[in-house]
Amino acid sequence: MALNLDTLFDSDADNSVQSCKAGSGILYGFEASQANAADAFLQLFDAATGDVTVGTTSPKLSYFIPAGDGTLRGSTEKNFPEGIKFSTAITYAVTTTPAGSTDPTAGINLNVVFL
Repeated sequence: MALNLDTLFDSDADNSVQSCKAGSGILYGFEASQANAADAFLQLFDAATGDVTVGTTSPKLSYFIPAGDGTLRGSTEKNFPEGIKFSTAITYAVTTTPAGSTDPTAGINLNVVFL
């Protein structure tokens, strides 16, 4: 069975909560990369953007994005063949700690595959 998956590209993901999908959905994977010299974290929320306060609202998931070294970008790629269900919405923010609110020095490149 073929799925008609959607994609999202954000060249400047940061600590501002953003919508990947405004309604319920299924996350199939993502790739995040950065040139910053400090680690970052992709926080994923099962909530509408207006219901998320970054640093206060607990993420559904939080993924580590390693620092770059000034020459090479740090990156993380995750694939979920069975998908991860989000009942309300798929929203995200990128911060310097797993559940914090501090903005990375520069935005993160983010690619997401979802349904």
